[in-house]
Amino acid sequence: MLKTDTIDDRAWTPRPPRTINDQGLLCSDPQETGNALLSRLSRRSRQNLLERCENVDLAARMHLQDRGVPIQYAYFIESGAASVSTRAGDCLQVEIQTLGKKDFVGIPLILGMRISPHTCTVQVPGTALRIRAEALIHVMTTDREVEKMLLRYVQATLIQSSQLVACNSRHSLNQRVARWLLVARDRTDSPEIGITHRSIAQALGVRRASITDTFAEMEAAGLIRRSRKHIAITNEACMAELSCNCHRVIQAAHENSLFGNPGLHIERR
Repeated sequence: MLKTDTIDDRAWTPRPPRTINDQGLLCSDPQETGNALLSRLSRRSRQNLLERCENVDLAARMHLQDRGVPIQYAYFIESGAASVSTRAGDCLQVEIQTLGKKDFVGIPLILGMRISPHTCTVQVPGTALRIRAEALIHVMTTDREVEKMLLRYVQATLIQSSQLVACNSRHSLNQRVARWLLVARDRTDSPEIGITHRSIAQALGVRRASITDTFAEMEAAGLIRRSRKHIAITNEACMAELSCNCHRVIQAAHENSLFGNPGLHIERR
């Protein structure tokens, strides 16, 4: 565990909890929550969660959860991006999930576990709604709508994890980098992603020099624009052609978790 990056309560910038009035508006903020999972809940279920949450700032490289450590909080990301990783060998961390404003951090709690099997690290600074583990478990056991939403999200995560195993073992680095950028673009809802070459290299389990070479090729082809700690997708259609189909499978799974569509389309070929 990287002690230097782990968040404690002093590292956060808490804001007052947000609740919903009779007109369906957030009392302390007229805007809807930035988290897509929460925004799909009914007014009653959303308030049930929001009144137990606090809004917190996420800084790059902060740890939201650590492998082998008891889970104190769960998070509904509103902006920015995070990476869930597992250990491969003594020190190499490999990404198993990319998270953004459509995501939730705290799946072990949904499955009855209190110890995190993985590490979750902020990659792109942003904000999240934080809820204590005990409070989330209480809401899940008393609100069927919240429970169903979170279980659909678990299903989407299982699909993503299995797809990444196939992608990382069968597809070229160019395809994997394109897939990572497209998934990150979908999660952050922005074509510009604030991240370093080193962070993407760690996420994909490759050397930083390999990522630098790949980005140079993409930039020469007009697919991206690079600046310090930022990557902007300038031609999303061509990026999708370069990528494998894995990002479409991942996106479809998450759309299913948001809208609850029972007929998730997965290509047979």
